[in-house]
Amino acid sequence: MRMYFRLVSLAAVAVAIVSVPGSAQKTTGPKATYAMDVSTMSGMGMGAMMGGGLGSLLGGGGGDNYMLDLRLTSATPSPQQPERGDHFFLPSAKMGKSVPLLGDAPGKASRPDRDYEQYKMEKPKGRLLMFWGCNTKAPKGQPFIIDFAKMPTAQMPANMPAQMRGYEAAAAARDANAAWWPNSQNGKQPKSGSSLRGEHRVASAFTPEIKFSVANDYMAALNVRPSEQLGAILLGWNAVPTATGYIAWAMGGMERAGQGGDLVMWTSSNSRDNGVGMDWLSPAEVSRQIAAGNVMPPTKTSCAIPAEAKAAAGGMMFGSMNGFGPEENFSFPPKPADPKAVWNIDWTAKVRFRAFASFMTGMGNMGAMGGMSDGGAPTPQPKKKCKGPMGIPIPGTSC
Repeated sequence: MRMYFRLVSLAAVAVAIVSVPGSAQKTTGPKATYAMDVSTMSGMGMGAMMGGGLGSLLGGGGGDNYMLDLRLTSATPSPQQPERGDHFFLPSAKMGKSVPLLGDAPGKASRPDRDYEQYKMEKPKGRLLMFWGCNTKAPKGQPFIIDFAKMPTAQMPANMPAQMRGYEAAAAARDANAAWWPNSQNGKQPKSGSSLRGEHRVASAFTPEIKFSVANDYMAALNVRPSEQLGAILLGWNAVPTATGYIAWAMGGMERAGQGGDLVMWTSSNSRDNGVGMDWLSPAEVSRQIAAGNVMPPTKTSCAIPAEAKAAAGGMMFGSMNGFGPEENFSFPPKPADPKAVWNIDWTAKVRFRAFASFMTGMGNMGAMGGMSDGGAPTPQPKKKCKGPMGIPIPGTSC
């Protein structure tokens, strides 16, 4: 299950189009927007998340794991309830002729990840130790420590379940004129060997027909290999050919956090703001973040987690890495050649690509968890661990 906190509105898309540097062209619309998020998933739990069951929790599940997230949104309220559409694929996609895009019926959630109750969080206890940067030894000033016991109650996330319900209400408001896939009717993700290159068509009764041709394809899998070096944790990974940059995070001490122990967080960013790039970044934004030191360049294939972070976490850390990829943008009709002419936009579409990998350190040869580059596959007995940091369930578990 995945959580979706989508913050991009149609208004924001329109503003982005209008505010292109050097463009003074007046626009209307778009009447509809389409988003197609394309991920290649690897590492711990990804096989289980993609339908491989608990037996694939500690491995990759065999072959590449692909994940699509499709979303169609109208700028005006839809007369069709629930909203319904279809995304038509070429045979090479191995998705059948089409997949259904489905919105929420009044009073019902059709999206399987919309049950926010499963993400109940526990009130933080103890301390949060924050490390950042690719260093074998923590630089001066690290870790940055947040002592939850010393924070004013007003600043504490004292009622996380209520906050989750707040997110759900906000998501429902954003989804009022939208339909998506996967949903409760259909959610089987594509298998290894699928290709998205070529023509795509999206049809519905509440938006204009959308047609575009995709030039890129699923990114190669990102395989992260953790190892120990001089007391630190060295992360090594393969260079993904179409990657524009990388960012990594790791957490430790999750089993102690609920009992008042130290929770340890690390990011490869040169800033302790480890929220940068946890989801998607455009190639232009990746370039800006590389210049700022918050994202690693595509030529980089290693990074170190400081020895002090490893020691504070008790040696075991759960981590993830994003390999950002290309992005394709479409609109119809084409922009008028005359800059004085009004551009009446019927629809826009965005296709984003990324490679995502998870890993665990401090488990010897099990650390790569299905992200092994030598073709070998670890075969440990899986341990049932349901809760991660702050009580958030670990992806791939059923509890």
